[in-house]
Amino acid sequence: MVKVIGLTGVFGSGKETVKDMLTHKLNAYYVTLSSLIRDETLKKRGIKVGRGELQDLGNELRKQYGNDVLVKVVWDFLPKNKEFIIVDGIRNPGEAEFFKKKVGKDFVLVAVDAPQEIRFERTAKRGTPKDPKSWEEFLKMEERDLGANEPTYGQQVKKCMEMADVTIINDGDKAVLDGKISELVKSLKA
Repeated sequence: MVKVIGLTGVFGSGKETVKDMLTHKLNAYYVTLSSLIRDETLKKRGIKVGRGELQDLGNELRKQYGNDVLVKVVWDFLPKNKEFIIVDGIRNPGEAEFFKKKVGKDFVLVAVDAPQEIRFERTAKRGTPKDPKSWEEFLKMEERDLGANEPTYGQQVKKCMEMADVTIINDGDKAVLDGKISELVKSLKA
């Protein structure tokens, strides 16, 4: 049976680096929920694609079709012949619960976290249009990302992180993170 690894975590925590390491070490298939929204919906509507727009549309879709709508769509397209599938962008508990129902103990939710200051430095260095330009903007974006004052169909990253089977604290360099990922890979293959 396929093992599904869901990735959740706050922006700037290093989810993409964790995804890259896991994908390589596990020879896994990879999909991100935000790419589904970005590629299939927002671009077709001609809407600027930033973090806020992705959050807004994800919330709109979950409100209209249920908290697990994004993963339901993705599930139908996932290759069932791979040993490992990585699903990045779990941002609502309904998405994690969907996979728990589908594959049971073969679903592992991995939270990636890092201290605020480190995440702010990373996003400032990255400097993409979706990244915050100031500490105040960072805090405001983080509040929404975590789920503060969000409806149940909204972004609920904090709740997802609390549900995680494994939490990786990414507060060191890539070599330190690689060691943590290697340990995770051993447990996933056991």
